[in-house]
Amino acid sequence: MSVAKTMSTSTLSKGIVREIYGPAYKMMYEEGLLRQLCTEMGRGVKGNLAKFEYFDPSTVIAAASLLTEANDYTTTTALTNASVIVYASEFGVRTDITDRLRESSSFGFKEEAARQHGIGCARRLELNILGALTTGITTGTITGTASSFTVTKYMAAKSILDAKLLNVPGRKNAVVHPYNWYYTAASTLSTTYASVLGDLGNDVLKRFYVQTLFGDVDVYTSNYITSAVTTKTFMFVKDAVGVWIPRDFRLEAQRDASARADELVSTLVGGSKVRIASYGLLMQQKGTTPS
Repeated sequence: MSVAKTMSTSTLSKGIVREIYGPAYKMMYEEGLLRQLCTEMGRGVKGNLAKFEYFDPSTVIAAASLLTEANDYTTTTALTNASVIVYASEFGVRTDITDRLRESSSFGFKEEAARQHGIGCARRLELNILGALTTGITTGTITGTASSFTVTKYMAAKSILDAKLLNVPGRKNAVVHPYNWYYTAASTLSTTYASVLGDLGNDVLKRFYVQTLFGDVDVYTSNYITSAVTTKTFMFVKDAVGVWIPRDFRLEAQRDASARADELVSTLVGGSKVRIASYGLLMQQKGTTPS
């Protein structure tokens, strides 16, 4: 957890602001699923726009040639790099803590303020990463209706990634809407698929984790995915998506005398981008509400 970045020019002391900041940062971090599933880029890089370079393994597909002794190489392959440009947006939450609330209420405003600011900033970063996935991963689509999106669809998605000419490295993460997982689970409540289901995880992501399939596909649910007639969900590995956070969570307080309140303002600057689109695929599922 980062050092508390707090400021106060209000009747709320720096000590109180720190008491709000700590739980808020913890909640912001723990409520953010997708941030944990991405590759962190540009630690320490400042600014609103940054270019990040990486090596795209697809450039070495044709690197090996058939050779004959005493003959020089006729095919050469340069080691080239790819890059993405990431724009970092600023997210924030403002809460006014009025004098009347503090004077007449027995309600623990510090706990509620921490909850609002932590979840609020986490939500905006989640939506930013979901937007990057939506625009960056558009191929290799697996499609199914609500009732037909069974475990076999996840197997199809896994097979497409495994069949890449160069192996897609690392564990695969499937991020779906809770409605979508409901129909998958409902269709597999039998011994038919028992052999592919794994044990529950115990890491930071366990709050969103629902199951491991086929040994290397971890399934998570996110209620920030928009449920629609055709819901866009994704399967990808960590290297597929990069997230850049040039300024982490910050909390400040200042006095607004005319409003008879203390303003509590939290901000976070971050952005994300799909780096290697072939390391992920789109799973289009029907977003029918369970009944």
